[in-house]
Amino acid sequence: MHDQPHTAAPPELRGDRTIKRKRLFDAAAAPIRKRRPQTVTANPPCPSPLVKVLREYGLLEVVVSELCADDLWALANTSKALNEAIMPRTVSLNNLLGRLKCSGKGVEIRNKCHQKWPCFEASLCTEHVRCGSTNTKHETETKSCVNCKVATCDECRIHCVYQTSFEGPCDPNDPAELPNFSGFVLLQPFEQPILSPHHLNHDDSTSEPRWQDPSKSGRGPYHDQGYLDVPFHLGETAPPEYIGDILDLDLGCRSLKSVYSSSHYTSPSPVVRSLDMVAEARKVHFCDFCFGDVAPSDVAGMQEWDKITSFLPMLPSELVASKKECRCTLRTRMLDRWLCARCYQAEEDAIESFSRSQSNGGTFRCRCGNHVQRVLCLWCRGEVLEQEEDTEKADH
Repeated sequence: MHDQPHTAAPPELRGDRTIKRKRLFDAAAAPIRKRRPQTVTANPPCPSPLVKVLREYGLLEVVVSELCADDLWALANTSKALNEAIMPRTVSLNNLLGRLKCSGKGVEIRNKCHQKWPCFEASLCTEHVRCGSTNTKHETETKSCVNCKVATCDECRIHCVYQTSFEGPCDPNDPAELPNFSGFVLLQPFEQPILSPHHLNHDDSTSEPRWQDPSKSGRGPYHDQGYLDVPFHLGETAPPEYIGDILDLDLGCRSLKSVYSSSHYTSPSPVVRSLDMVAEARKVHFCDFCFGDVAPSDVAGMQEWDKITSFLPMLPSELVASKKECRCTLRTRMLDRWLCARCYQAEEDAIESFSRSQSNGGTFRCRCGNHVQRVLCLWCRGEVLEQEEDTEKADH
C-alpha cells in the first residue's frame, strides 16, 4: 500500500493552540459613507435697525445729506448688508452722491497748491478760502461734479480766477480809497492782484456796488470777475486784462499768446501766462496721416488715451464722434462744467502725460517723425485752426 499524503488538520481540530490571523484594515479600500446634509432650521439673522432704515430710500437720502463722500464710503464698507442698501443701482448712487455735503477737498487742494505772497502776513489782509458746507455766513451753491458725481460747493470746484484775499484801505473814511483784492489762476501757485471795475473806472462801475470783504459781509468772493494783474513775484509790468474777455476768447482760432502780446514785454503778457500754459497744453501736433488715426498703437499710449477719452462723453456727442473745428473757451471748459478740483487735477495730469507720450523730443514733428501740419485739441477732439497771422506773431 502506498502511504497516504499527510494532510494537516484544520486549526479547529488541532489540539494545539493556534492563533487566527485577522485581515488587516485597509482604509483606502473601505467604503466611504456619505453624510446626510443637515438641514438648518434656524431663521436668517434679522437685519440691524440701521440696515432697515437705509433700505428705505427716503430715509437714506436724509441720512446721506448729513454725510461727506468719505463718510459714505466708510459706512458702505462696514458690512455687506449696508453696502447693498447704500449702493443698489448706479442711478440711485449718483443721486445719493449729489445729496452729500461737500467734503472740503477742493479747499484742501487749494491750500496745498497756492502760495501766499510773503507780504500777506505783514499787511492788513483777510483770507476767504472756506468750504461752503462749513460757512454759515454765505449761502454757497452746491452741485454734483460732472465727472465723479460727488456734491461739490462753489468754493471747492475749479475756477479760472479764484479770489482769496482782501486788503482794506488805509483810511476807511476816505471814499476815494479802494480795497485791494488778490487770488490765484486755477491751481497755479503764484498769487496775482485782482482789480474791481471801480479800480479802472469801468463803464459799469457806477451801477455796481463796490466789492467788500467776503469774510465779513454777505457779498463775494468775486471769482472770475474784474481785471487780472501781473503776479506779485514777477518784476514785469503789463496792463491789467479784463477777465471776461480772457474767458470768452475762442481758443480754436486764436491763442492767448497771440492776442495778449506786445513789444513792451515777453509774449504772452505776464497777466495771462499761467492760463496760456494750460490752454497750450491741450494741443497735440500731428501730420496729416496720423491726424486721421489719433488713437496710439502702443499699449502705454492707449492707456493714456483712455484717460483722456473718459472725460470726453461730458461734451456734445456730435463733437466727439467727428473731428470738427475746436471752439473751446476757458469759460466752456472750466466754468460751464461744474468740475471739482480733484477731477480737474486728474484731467490735467492725463492730458500732460498723453501729450508727453505723443511728442517727438520736444520738436515740432509728429510722433512718426514727419513735419506737423495739424493740431488736435484734447479738450474736445476738434482741430485747432489758428489764423496764420496770429501764429506768425506768436512765433516772433
